[in-house]
Amino acid sequence: MNKEIIEHLGQIVSEENILLNEPMSRHTTFRTGGPAALFVKPGDLDQLQGIMKLVRNLELPYFVVGNGSNLLVSDKGFDGIVVSLERFCELRLEGESSIYAESGVLNSAIASFARDNSLTGFEFAAGIPGTIGGAMIMKRRAYDGEMKLITREVTVL
Repeated sequence: MNKEIIEHLGQIVSEENILLNEPMSRHTTFRTGGPAALFVKPGDLDQLQGIMKLVRNLELPYFVVGNGSNLLVSDKGFDGIVVSLERFCELRLEGESSIYAESGVLNSAIASFARDNSLTGFEFAAGIPGTIGGAMIMKRRAYDGEMKLITREVTVL
């Protein structure tokens, strides 16, 4: 990636959240994968929107990753920008019977949080690896449960 792109990204996120030639093996559960030309970690929705606008306007190759569960990356790496949602990990109660979870929250964490707050319905997802963002995209289901049966609202960028 050229210096100009890195400078543009530096106007959106801080320098420590832009990694050059970052080994993807550090970001996949299989611990495989060569380097991503750029690995960017936005910390909030404004930063994520800024990055996505940049990559689309400049027609840059990009890939969005959460926990890297079941993700296979070539040993040759990815000659583009990997946008990590690892910092999107807010998890809280909304009212008495709803959970708000950002895309980077692990399914196992949500299952434990639901249990600890006496909420039911998410038990089926306790053993599904990965994040809630991935589960929503994959329309995950297991046993007799499905994401669509327990989801009230999803915000998509």
